[in-house]
Parts: sequence; C-alpha cells; structure tokens
Amino acid sequence: MKQNGNIKKHRIILIGHGGISKSYLKAFTAIDHVAIVGVVGRSSEKAKAFAAEHGIPFSGNRVDEVALQSAATAAVICTPNAVHYEGVMAASQAGLHCLCEKPLDIALDKQQLMVASCRTHQVKLAVSYMRRFSSHMQYIKGVLDSGALGRITTMDVSLKHFREKEYYSSWHGTKDLDGGGPFIQQASHMIDLVLWLSGGHREVISAKLFQIYHEIETEDHGYAIIHYNNGAIGMIQASTACKGLNQETIEISGTEGSIVANYNEIISFHVAGIQQPVCTESGGGNVHLFERLAVDFIQSIDENRLPFIDGESAARTTEFIRAIYDAAGEPIRTFS
Repeated sequence: MKQNGNIKKHRIILIGHGGISKSYLKAFTAIDHVAIVGVVGRSSEKAKAFAAEHGIPFSGNRVDEVALQSAATAAVICTPNAVHYEGVMAASQAGLHCLCEKPLDIALDKQQLMVASCRTHQVKLAVSYMRRFSSHMQYIKGVLDSGALGRITTMDVSLKHFREKEYYSSWHGTKDLDGGGPFIQQASHMIDLVLWLSGGHREVISAKLFQIYHEIETEDHGYAIIHYNNGAIGMIQASTACKGLNQETIEISGTEGSIVANYNEIISFHVAGIQQPVCTESGGGNVHLFERLAVDFIQSIDENRLPFIDGESAARTTEFIRAIYDAAGEPIRTFS
C-alpha cells in the first residue's frame, strides 16, 4: 500500500454512477492522499464509459471483482435508496470502509444488517447527512446544548419544493426503490437535522400524507406532528408540489428566544444575551459540505474513530421517517 507520510493511500470505488456520484468525485479528488480507482454499475458497458470519461482505471458490475482489481480500501455507495443495502453489504464483506448516500436504507431490518456487517468486518460506515457539517447548524446545536435558549418549546420544519413530472419518471416516487416521497427524499436532510438538534423523538402524534399534484405511488405533500426528546412539540411539512417555491426552514423556540434557519444560513436569531453570529455556507454550499463529509470519512479511518454521521445515527433518521409513514397510512389523493 502506498504511503503519504504515515498515512495510507486510500483507494475508493464508486458503487453507482448517477448524478450524485460526481459530487463525491469532486470531493475526494480534493484530498491529496485519496484516489478514485474504480466504478461499479449494473451495466458493465455504462460503468466502463463512466470510468473512461472520468479517468478511473477500473470498472465492472461486481463489487468484489472491482475491489480486488483496483486494490480498493473504501467504497462510496450512491445508488437508489433501496439498493444501498446490497452495496454496503458487498463492500463491507470485501473489507471496504463504506460511505453511503442517505438514507442508509428504506428497510429498518436491512439497516441493522448493514450496521452489523460493517462492525463484523471492522470497517467504518458513514452516511451522507452532510448538512450536520454546516457551520451555522453546528452553532445552533451548541446554543441548544448550552441551555441558552432555555426550555425548548417548539421545533417546526418546513420544506416546500417542486419537482417536474420528468423527475418522477424514474425510480423517484416509488415505494420499492425510493421508499416514499419528500419525507424520505427531499426533506430527509432537514428531518435528520431536527432529530439531531432535539436529541431524538418520543412520539409521532399524528401524520397525514397527500397526493395533490403528481401521479405517483407515494406522497408528494404531507404533515406530521412530533413530540421530541427535548420536550418540544413540532410540525413537519414536506412537499414537492409547491410550484415556484424552493424553500426550507427550521424554526426553534424556547423560553429564552427563537432561532430560524435554512440550509444556508441563520435567518433570524433572538436569544437573550447572545448576538446573531456570522456563519453561512454561501459561496460554497453543497460543495463544501461534500468536502467536509469526505474529509471526516477519511479521518475516521486514519484515526480509527466513528464517522461524525455513523450508521447507527443515520439509521435512527430512517426509523423516525418510517414512524411518520406508519402513523400516516396511505396518501390521500385530492385530484382525479
């Protein structure tokens, strides 16, 4: 194995080569002791074409074969939601550390098998809820943990987006591959954040799902009322049926003030005795977050520690979303 000082050269394969894989290519290329050395796809020809386009030396349709040929040490799983399981299981059994796209999986039992397999084979399992790396979200976490906001009373989440019909012409919006609509897809980052900030949830009090615009199997709009572990009551609304909107917010209130934030910045900050901080992701956005995710994954291997977002933590987010779906039942169609 090549060395860079006292740090091993990390050799990564991509499992899946859809659009999101390019974000990982860019993020890992920025780390000097890491190389992307292989790509795995269901079609050998498509994987070979992707590899040739991006200068990746090895490709194929079997994880174990590409891992062996490329002398890989780690894998990034960037396949559709329900295929995460087979990617993580194959990679971990080949002795590869795993960075998996969110959610960890759509099936709770499979998530536990994925975590167990990585533990058994002594490899790391990280999951890309990279919004937790946002500087302003980490600042808000610190404020909450310090008690400066007092007793937390409400935590509301709203994500209102729009997706064109073409978006749902593939695996999106399907039960078998996507696992649901905006709650498990578009809003899952915000839902993961509120779960992380609150320390978990006690109960899904009520939930309703709707199909208000798109002809799909799952919801394109919905609401849930939650009781969180920190005592807060909150509403989550998630939609891909709000034409002209592209917004997401998390609103947190306590006995000593309130904070409102979106993915990029703190919008409103009123906390007794504290001035609003200047911390924003503008100018880098997702690029910086993918880089922080990639660096943390590599450092977790080098330092033999848990990744910042490990498999067990990410699994709780899927458990929360599945509890919302269970409480809601089938989506209610509002058009014919």
